[in-house]
Amino acid sequence: MSGIPSTSDSVTLDSASTLGRIAFEPVETIAFWSAVALPLVYLPLLAGGFESGQFTLFIGLIALHVAMLALGRGHGQE
Repeated sequence: MSGIPSTSDSVTLDSASTLGRIAFEPVETIAFWSAVALPLVYLPLLAGGFESGQFTLFIGLIALHVAMLALGRGHGQE
C-alpha cells in the first residue's frame, strides 16, 4: 500500500462533502436569519422590564442568539 488514496476514495469523499454542504446549507440559512431577527424579541422584554422568570428567558434568548450567530456565520460566503 502506497498510502495514496485511490480515485474511488476521492470520489466518495467529494460526494460526502457535497452532501454535507447541501444538508447544512438550509440550517445555516435559518440560523443566519434567526440571528438577524432574534434582537426583535429582546425589545419587549427590555421595554417592559423583567418580571419573575423573564430574566431566565432573556439569558436563554442570548444563548440562542450566540448559537445562531455561530451556525449562520458562513451564510452567503460561497
